[in-house]
Amino acid sequence: MNQCTIYVSIQQCEKVVAAIVEAFRDQLVEVSADERAVTVTDKKWFSKSKITFNLMREDDDQEAFLQMKKGMYGYFAQIETANEKVQQKLLYQITALNVAVGIVASKEIDQKTFASIMAIAEEVHGIVFLPTGDMLDKQGRLILNTAGESEVDDFLVTVSVDLIDGHIQPSQSGETRKERSIKLLQEQGIPYIPHLPVIVGDEDAVIRSKDEMVQRAIALCLIAVYAGGIAENGQIREEREFIEGIIEQFGAAEFFTEKERDFLNDPQPDRTDMIQMAWMYECYWVLLWALGYVEELEFPDEICDVSTAIDALRSAGDYDTFYSNAVVRSKQEILDQADLIYRYDWACVDARINNRTVAGGLNDEVVVERHRALNWLVRYMEDDWDHVSTDT
Repeated sequence: MNQCTIYVSIQQCEKVVAAIVEAFRDQLVEVSADERAVTVTDKKWFSKSKITFNLMREDDDQEAFLQMKKGMYGYFAQIETANEKVQQKLLYQITALNVAVGIVASKEIDQKTFASIMAIAEEVHGIVFLPTGDMLDKQGRLILNTAGESEVDDFLVTVSVDLIDGHIQPSQSGETRKERSIKLLQEQGIPYIPHLPVIVGDEDAVIRSKDEMVQRAIALCLIAVYAGGIAENGQIREEREFIEGIIEQFGAAEFFTEKERDFLNDPQPDRTDMIQMAWMYECYWVLLWALGYVEELEFPDEICDVSTAIDALRSAGDYDTFYSNAVVRSKQEILDQADLIYRYDWACVDARINNRTVAGGLNDEVVVERHRALNWLVRYMEDDWDHVSTDT
């Protein structure tokens, strides 16, 4: 291998050049006047090798950079893998890149040189693409390859604050909310980082409508009931007949997403899909809270009360009653929970990446599902339900 590429999401691009200079400080390093090229020359007695680092920045040619990202996104999106969570994180990381460092060596890149390249990636929180099609994280671990293989269970998406939150206008309400969340995290003994950004403020937030909340809540409850039923007893036909009756009772046929409809119509659903859909009780619980059916979203250290969750819909008996009994919480309450879960989820991801137990007793599976529901409620990135991001 004599070439590879480091991809970065960073505010100050000059830090990439500084990292290259530092990594090869014992060799001759020449930086071009515009800081778009760095040449490293290793002079030895009987040979000389050269490595060139060419920096491509999004702000230099936005269209060309966008096309490059689209190509990379499509490349990794079409890979079939059991590591879907890692794949989705990688795809999100790709959308946020703004610097590409093309590396070309005059000779085969040896182990020492590659270690220096990885030191650059670690310093700037980059990812490294190899000619084999492998994408590595900043520690050199395989994120994903063409065979769908991965050496990580998760990885931390690193996105420049001005890129990930460019659509969010700074606001006093957002900053104040962040301060309240951090104070609570301190009281609960939950790790946090002060520079994790704010979420959208009261002034700009647009919460989902009551109609959207009610329909989504019904769909989530029914899909979870069905998934839990077939996972428990394996009677697919019987459970489908049962759930179809409830769908008709609530007029819910049009409430399901494409992924949910595929699951309902699958004659032999995969067990992994059953488990994932059964976790929708946690998302449903958040919507029950948003609709006033649940008094409080308690600390996410254990799964929700499934019986109570089901009873909220069962006791209503039909769509109109469930709708009319719902009292949507204020925008401020929903945003408070969205900001807090964002910071809880960061603590969970950080613990997973560093192979530590989550501090404070957080249940990371409960946290991520609550994060999904709350991000949907606050229209994060305007994603539809099947594609809601839970970035940290």
